[in-house]
Amino acid sequence: MTALAAAGLLSAANGALTGVGSAAPGPAVPPDTQANASVSVHCPFADPLGPRALTVETTATLPAQAKTGTSATIGAFSVKLSLPRDVALSFLPAGATTGSLRGTVQLDLAVHQNDRSDKVPVSLVVATTPLPETGDVVLTATGTVPEIAINTVGPVTFDVTAPALTLEAVPAADAPPATTAPPKVACTLDDGQKTTLGKVLVLPKETPGTKRKQSAALGGVKAMDEEPPPPNMYIQPMGLVSVITQSTVKKLGATVVSTPSLVLNGYINVNVDTGDVWITGATAFAPVTATFLGFGFVPATATVEFLPVDYQNSKLVAVKGDLYFSEAGVPSMRATVEAKARMSHAEINGVPLDLGPDCVTKTAITLKVSGPYDPLDPTGEGRVDTTEAGGFTLPGFTGCGAAGQDLNPLLEGMSSGDGNQAVVYLYNLAGCTEPDPANCGPHTNPPGSGPSAAMAKKAATKPR
Repeated sequence: MTALAAAGLLSAANGALTGVGSAAPGPAVPPDTQANASVSVHCPFADPLGPRALTVETTATLPAQAKTGTSATIGAFSVKLSLPRDVALSFLPAGATTGSLRGTVQLDLAVHQNDRSDKVPVSLVVATTPLPETGDVVLTATGTVPEIAINTVGPVTFDVTAPALTLEAVPAADAPPATTAPPKVACTLDDGQKTTLGKVLVLPKETPGTKRKQSAALGGVKAMDEEPPPPNMYIQPMGLVSVITQSTVKKLGATVVSTPSLVLNGYINVNVDTGDVWITGATAFAPVTATFLGFGFVPATATVEFLPVDYQNSKLVAVKGDLYFSEAGVPSMRATVEAKARMSHAEINGVPLDLGPDCVTKTAITLKVSGPYDPLDPTGEGRVDTTEAGGFTLPGFTGCGAAGQDLNPLLEGMSSGDGNQAVVYLYNLAGCTEPDPANCGPHTNPPGSGPSAAMAKKAATKPR
């Protein structure tokens, strides 16, 4: 019962999406791509010139892919625009028909990922450019884009914005220093045009030894065939994840807490075309004994076991979960899990009650869980529950009874109904191959049965 979430593109702690990073960029695989964007803008030059339409052409090299925890480097960034001749002459001394221009171009590089966005300011320099004898003046501005730190899996889109131009005539060698700064002309984008410069696909950064640790912890069992993924998919093994469930049945007033289990065959999946990110895997839950009051006053105990829908052929409950950000910007996960419940070894008021070998719910229990969790955090902890979905419904039972007894109505009357709640605690584990567990460090083994006090407190105070 787990799903994928990741930290913000940058500075998740303060909610920012982008920022300047000093981390060295990871190798570009495949090689950098040539990106370009051409947009039309209107620039309000001083009277009597007035607003003029210009075309701004931006070019750059973008890494085709990047890894989380690195920084994306955008290279060879330049902007070219053609300045009408009468506008160019207006920057020269009165009456002059020859000369050179220089200045700066400032713009923001807009960065988008899912519903999050931010801007990276870029300052470019226009080198000294002589005016041609006739025609427009082509100005080229070049500069360096700050490195952009990246921590979120998925495609990142870069869009150009309208530039602000600061231009002036290059003074003669014997001219006195200028007493005023050249004016800044803030252009605006024309509506209804494409502004995308390019995209960079951000992939999970694989933790060294992930496959080895997972294989060792599972007793050397091969997690999955090493077949290449489809061309539009990126797939990476997850680290070890321990799962503890806590279910509360409203009618019984009972809480069932599982023993720790592991997510098996855990993988992070990225669709390169759509940018969708999710995790897949499976888990199995050991039977646990629950104590409750039947109909509110009859002491009862029973062994409860959560099984896959196809429990006759499998013991593993399938897991699939998707990425999303909460309203507070917290990396979170959302998943729908289906399982059947089986009851056995029941006692009513101390008297054994034979429920038979196959006393199960008539239909699957559907758990829609959501909450904060980040599988990319090596020692992260998560808490997802059914609160957002309004709880879950416990179906009626079938196959309950022995020796001609039909105990289905009894169990349904005691337990079936809606308004029940489930909580799933997730613990990312570092894994340990030491023969003696005492030699393993923290976060290497599953916690004891039930959520720890620290985990419960952390989950309760985390923004939702």
